[in-house]
Amino acid sequence: MAGLIAAALALLSSVFVWTLLHQAGMDLAGWEVATLALALLAGALLRRPLAPPSGRAVTAALIALPVWVLFTLLPLPGGLIRFLDPARAAIAAALGGGSAPISLVPAATFSAWMHLAGCILVFLLVREIAWRARDPWIAALPLVVVSALEAALGLVQFYTGATGGTGAHGTFSNRDHFAGLLEMALPFSAMYGLAVLRRGRTLVASGAFAAAALILAGSVHSLSRMGFICALAGLGVAGALSLRRKRWVLAVPAVAALLFITLPNDEMIARFHETGAADRVTVWRETLPMVRDYAVTGTGLGAYESAFMQYKRSAATVTDSYAHNDYLQYLVELGVPGFVCGLIVVIAVMRAAIAGAIRDRSPAGRALGAACVASMAALLLHSTVDFNSYIPSNALSFAWVAGLAASSAVRKEDA
Repeated sequence: MAGLIAAALALLSSVFVWTLLHQAGMDLAGWEVATLALALLAGALLRRPLAPPSGRAVTAALIALPVWVLFTLLPLPGGLIRFLDPARAAIAAALGGGSAPISLVPAATFSAWMHLAGCILVFLLVREIAWRARDPWIAALPLVVVSALEAALGLVQFYTGATGGTGAHGTFSNRDHFAGLLEMALPFSAMYGLAVLRRGRTLVASGAFAAAALILAGSVHSLSRMGFICALAGLGVAGALSLRRKRWVLAVPAVAALLFITLPNDEMIARFHETGAADRVTVWRETLPMVRDYAVTGTGLGAYESAFMQYKRSAATVTDSYAHNDYLQYLVELGVPGFVCGLIVVIAVMRAAIAGAIRDRSPAGRALGAACVASMAALLLHSTVDFNSYIPSNALSFAWVAGLAASSAVRKEDA
């Protein structure tokens, strides 16, 4: 059993690394190959006995979400389209009428479905590995190690001038998405250091804290303002959960504020003086009518860019591929039914992680739960102003963390 777990984790980690090396998974053909590799891994690992289900609602939502996305690819009669989605029917009529799929861009939706399927497989695999492993922290270590290497690469880029003053970005093409990966990994390196320090493993704890410092330094040198804020917010959440019953939990926000003041370099300080939020607010305001028009069926996952052109009023010559707010974009693309399915899964795994952080039977389990809560909270906060979950490697990382969080619930049930 241990050999199977090690092999599965090694293959899953190699797919994660391979994705990062291909523009963080933005190479679509490469991500499809990675998805196939995950499917093979799933077939080899997800055999009886399986971990207990994470709950009926989560199971139903995990099935319903990809099925819903596939449904938007089916050609539907014109009458049914008019009943379900008048906005889509108007577009179909302008193109000659007849049957049409709900998705405005079926090719983009199928590609996005592949991404979604890959993330669901990662969630299930990590959940299974963490449940079977004697120490569930084993399933979290690849995320820490890979992120520390990304941070190291980013620092080399920054200090050799390879970034041209735009900030460290590692293997990513965008510094904000690079920071998104680091903010998810940071709580795990910090909390793992605390967990092993309690066991007297000083050398291992020192390595974990060094990795945390490296990742935090990478976040600072990314010059991503929201990435840095979310990294500190994640540390604050982890610290608050760890110290929840002690008076000096009130020191957590003070320490976070101190780090916010002392850590930024001159370049980061200059970034905080820049403006640019108005552009995103404009995109959000122009996206809101789409939520109303496509509330029932959505535009189709991955079809935001094409659908938005009809609603865009400012900077008409500029193409906006993303809404820079994942919640708003998913609501537009999936409609209310699909959005609710995703929301059910996120809320359920967050509740499982909080329960693990508070009630797990071991200090290491509570530390892992706190790290999961902090990691997911950091990316969920960042997603209010960016599109990290549309970057395959970051979506995969979030699914990885969600699998760890879900495993804490099934470990508790199986105890």
